[in-house]
Amino acid sequence: MIKSIRESLKSSLFKRTIIYTASASLNALVAFLLLPVLTRYLSPYDYGVVETFMAIVTCLTGVVLVGGNTLMSRHYFVLEESDRQEFTGNILGMIFIVSVSLLFLYFFSNIWGNFWSNLLKISSVLIVLAIVVSFANAIIAMLSNTLQLEKNATFYMIFMNSRTLFEICLSLFLIMGIGLTWDGRISGIATSIILFSAVALYLFKSRNISIRLPTKYKKKIIVLGAPMILSHLGGWVYGMVDKIMINNLVGVDATGLYSLGYRFGMVVMMIETAFSLAWMPFFYENIAKKKHENNLKIVKATYVYLFFLILFSISFGFSGKYLLYLMVDERFFGAAQFICLISIAYCFDGIWKMFLGYIIFLGHMKTYSMITIITALIQVMLNYLMINAFGLIGAAWATCVSMAIGALITIIIATAIHKMPWRLQEQWG
Repeated sequence: MIKSIRESLKSSLFKRTIIYTASASLNALVAFLLLPVLTRYLSPYDYGVVETFMAIVTCLTGVVLVGGNTLMSRHYFVLEESDRQEFTGNILGMIFIVSVSLLFLYFFSNIWGNFWSNLLKISSVLIVLAIVVSFANAIIAMLSNTLQLEKNATFYMIFMNSRTLFEICLSLFLIMGIGLTWDGRISGIATSIILFSAVALYLFKSRNISIRLPTKYKKKIIVLGAPMILSHLGGWVYGMVDKIMINNLVGVDATGLYSLGYRFGMVVMMIETAFSLAWMPFFYENIAKKKHENNLKIVKATYVYLFFLILFSISFGFSGKYLLYLMVDERFFGAAQFICLISIAYCFDGIWKMFLGYIIFLGHMKTYSMITIITALIQVMLNYLMINAFGLIGAAWATCVSMAIGALITIIIATAIHKMPWRLQEQWG
């Protein structure tokens, strides 16, 4: 095993992981450094409004994206360059069509009253802004996915971190300089995403890719992408629907408190997401070769990664609360109780993602969607029951238990449909 760890440390996968982790770490570091400011200038209610807005953006981004980033990952290494450009352009066109459709649907549904505003506990203006931002965010997601598949980790880091730094600087100016509260933070987020989506479109154009009405690949995008929307909505449940439920069952200020503790626990998500960015091209490139030695490389990397992920998740889960006490205003100290459970939950999420690739590679999109939807429904049910029974900590328990169930189901299915040399003696015997 020691030899395999040394080999992993020397691999291009590890080097890209370091770059992605550094990029994600900088984003997380800047966000953490902002917390003392946000918790001083914003109340728990203000923080709750911001988190609710971001929950909506996250949900709608996955809807308008139509699974485009996953579809691109699956077909990138099998399409010729000209076909790849057209395929990407068709996905961008579908993103535009779905975004415009969402705007029409929202305005049409509002004829009978402010149903969505009453449900989400924010204004109609913020909901419309969230739809626009979700379109821009989807464009950025497609570019970042393209950079990952090109293995251009350095440019990925520059682009994504530039957007984050611009967002933070603008937010600080609006909050500290002008005196805005939640509106200053949301303005910073929205402006940076919209601006950098324009940069992303320019970079696509330099690759001879532009927004095109989906023609050649319309059927492929709709047939394969529609289940991805459902799976995204299921995935959105894990990180966001609990906040919407807390808004309605407890209050927006309680959402602010819970979201802060959740954000600390998401440090584990930062690590596992950074690894996933590097893992994606490595996994699909090797699994497509269908050779035993390539399968061994995948399994060895899986074992090494899972060992470090579990170790880090447990360690940070128990120590993260002390970091929170040092950084935030005392009004938010109650958020410390959620960190351990959310850290462990995202450990399960990282394990889940490692095995999900086998299902996607074999084209079992319906299976992929059903796993996510079933576990999402379990979490919604657990959220309702546990929040009512145990208060805010019930939401953290619901997230942890449901992610564990999702990871277990995915592992069972993935190992059944795609045989791999998982026996330890094959790796280090």
